[in-house]
Amino acid sequence: MADPIDTEAPDDSGSVTLRRYEYQVHIAVQAVLEMLAGGTVEHVTCEHIEDIVVARKGDARCLNGSLFWDFQQIKTRDSVEPWSLADVISKKPLKSLWRTHTTVRDIGLIYQLTAGIEGHLDPADSQVIALSKGEGAQNANCRKRVAAHLDIPQDDALDTFLGLIRVRPLARREDVEARNTRVLADLGQGLPMATIDALYSELLRRARDATQGLPPDRWTELLAIDSPSPAVLGKRITLAVITDVRQRLTRSDHVLLEDVSDALHGPETSLVRKLRRGAASKDVIEEAKMLRAQADHYRLKEQALGIWPENPAIETDLDQRLLLLARRIGRANKGHDQPADGIFDGLQEALHDNPASVDRHPLYAQDGVLLMGRACAVSDECRFDWGDARDAS
Repeated sequence: MADPIDTEAPDDSGSVTLRRYEYQVHIAVQAVLEMLAGGTVEHVTCEHIEDIVVARKGDARCLNGSLFWDFQQIKTRDSVEPWSLADVISKKPLKSLWRTHTTVRDIGLIYQLTAGIEGHLDPADSQVIALSKGEGAQNANCRKRVAAHLDIPQDDALDTFLGLIRVRPLARREDVEARNTRVLADLGQGLPMATIDALYSELLRRARDATQGLPPDRWTELLAIDSPSPAVLGKRITLAVITDVRQRLTRSDHVLLEDVSDALHGPETSLVRKLRRGAASKDVIEEAKMLRAQADHYRLKEQALGIWPENPAIETDLDQRLLLLARRIGRANKGHDQPADGIFDGLQEALHDNPASVDRHPLYAQDGVLLMGRACAVSDECRFDWGDARDAS
C-alpha cells in the first residue's frame, strides 16, 4: 500500500520554520540560565519588538540603576560555512534591527542591537568583523553596503545605528541543547542527569509559552512585580517565574559567572563539546586542550624539519590504533556518572604504560603525553567520543 510519507512534499517550509522556532527558544533559555546563575540578567522577553530582548542590570553605561537592553534578532541557516557580510545582509537581521532602532531610540533606553547568527563569522572578512564589534561606521565598504541594504543615506543616523550593532556567533542547533544542559548540570551539581534533563525541558516549555505570549501560571502575582501590561508580561521571563527551578539546583550561588558565560557563548571545538557531553571535569577539559596543542606543535615542528614521514599510511596506522584503544576504554566506562574523566584517565594510563604498541614507527617519540594529545586531535576530528553522562541516569 502506498504511503504519502514517501512522496516529496511540494512545500516543507513548516518543518524548517519549526526547527528555527525551536532554536530561538534554546537561545532564549541561555539568557535564562545566566539569570539562574545569579548573573546580570534581570529578565528575558520573547517575541516583543525583537525575537529576544534581554535586560541586564549593573552595566557601566547605565546611570541610576537603569537597565541595559539587548534587542536580539536570531538567524539560522543549514550551511556550516562561516558568515560573511553578504550572508548577514541576505538574512536581513539588519532590516529588523533598523526598525527596532527607529522604534526605541527616542524613549530613553540604553541599548544595543544584536544579530545572533547560528555558526561563526568569517575572520577573513574585515567588513563583517567590523560590523560585529560596533565598528561598521569606521569601515567604508561596510558602511556603504549597509546603507544600500537599508536604503538610507550614509549620514550620522547610520553611524549611530552601526555603533549599536553587534553580530554574535551562536552555537549550532545540533550543539546548543548539549551546551545549555551542561551549564544547567554545572548549576545543579550532584543532581542526576534525568533531573537535569527534566529541568531543562521545563525551562524550554516556559520559554515557548513566553514566545507565544501565554501568561505564566502565577501571572496575577507577578503583576505586582512588573509594570508591563498582562499581554507583554506573558512574554517576559523573570526570576520569579523560574524560582521553583532555581530551588532544585544545589549550588547556584557558587558558580563562577564568567565560566557560565563562556560555556554558553564562547567558541567550542568538537573535542570540548564531546568532553562536556561526557560530563568531563574542568581540569580534564583544560588538560585535553593543552595536550592537543602540544601534540600539534610537535607534529608541525617535525614537518618543518623535514623528518615527518611522507607515507600517510604510517600516520593512519597510529590513528587507527589510538582509535581502537580509545573505543575499548570507552566501552569499559559506559554508564559511569562522569565517563569522560574515566576514559581520559584510562587512555592516558594505557599510553604511558605501553606507548610502543600504538606509536610503532615512532611518530611521536613513543611519548605518552604527545600520544594523548594526538588522541585528543583524533577525537576532535569526530572519530570517537568520551561517553555520554545521560547513560548513567
